[in-house]
Parts: sequence; structure tokens; C-alpha cells
Amino acid sequence: MADRLDSILREWGRRRPDLDTSGLEVVARVLRAAHYLQGALDDIAASYGLSHQGDLDVLTEIYRTSPERDLTPTQLAGALLLTAGGMTVRLHRLQDAGLIVRTPNPRDGRGVFVRLTPAGTEIAEHALATLLDAQATSIRSLDETERTQLAGLLRKVLEGLGDVPAFRPPISVARNET
Repeated sequence: MADRLDSILREWGRRRPDLDTSGLEVVARVLRAAHYLQGALDDIAASYGLSHQGDLDVLTEIYRTSPERDLTPTQLAGALLLTAGGMTVRLHRLQDAGLIVRTPNPRDGRGVFVRLTPAGTEIAEHALATLLDAQATSIRSLDETERTQLAGLLRKVLEGLGDVPAFRPPISVARNET
């Protein structure tokens, strides 16, 4: 079995046999797979009227963590590996679409909490099943053992890159019901 990268690696081997392409062999495949997966996820987001999968990520992240705790834009940005500016743009789009609301943080006059509206909750609930189904379909060429091995290996790579769990206080923050 061969993919497009195999021919690229052979060409590099002929052109520069002195170079170690083992990193390219893995990283390029991860990036190429991400490209294909991202396209499928963007199509799912579009089916819900969202501009791209990142907006759907925000909705499902809020849905996943709420109602246990309120989320700030900074917490959302950290969870989704976004800059503050990137998160602000997404939150504006989602608020304009009526899918989220931002409410003042009673303990920090400058801060806000982000919550789903009923319409945002409905999309997040329905889209979650669609996303999970699409992700399962995307790895159907792997058997259960291979999926487990790949997940473990990717986890190890991500840990090595610094992607470790964020600190979450054991006590949930009280909600300011408005």
C-alpha cells in the first residue's frame, strides 16, 4: 500500500540521500490527513449554517463543559488552541447568529462568561452526533487495535509537544443567572 507521500520520499531519497526524512514521513502524513479531515468537518459546519468548523468547535466546547462551569473567552481560546483575537472573531460571529450570549462576570467587571443560547445548544447537540459519526467513518480503514495504537502514539506525540491537560479547579464557579 502506498500514498502520495511515498513518491515524495523516494524523490527526496534520490535527490538528497544524506537527509533523514523519517520526521517528514510522519509529520507530513499527519498534516495531509488533517487537511482531508478539516475539509470534511468544514462541510459539516456549513450544513449547520456556520462559516467553518472552528465555530462548531466553540459551540461543542461550551456544550461539553456547561452547565458545570462558566467559561471565559480566554478559557475557550486555550482549550481550542486559538489566540485571543481569533476567539473574539468567532464569538462575535456566533453571537451575531444568536447561538451564544456573553454575560458580565460578576467578580471581574472587565470579563465575561460565554453561554449557549437554546439555538446554540440545539446545534451543538445535533452536530455532536454528526461530528462523531464523520470521525468514526474517517478511520474505518483501521481495525480496533490499530485505532487504539494510533490514538496512543498520537497522544504521546502531543504530550511531547506540550499538549497536557489544563488545570481545572475542583470547585465549580457559581453561575450568575440572568
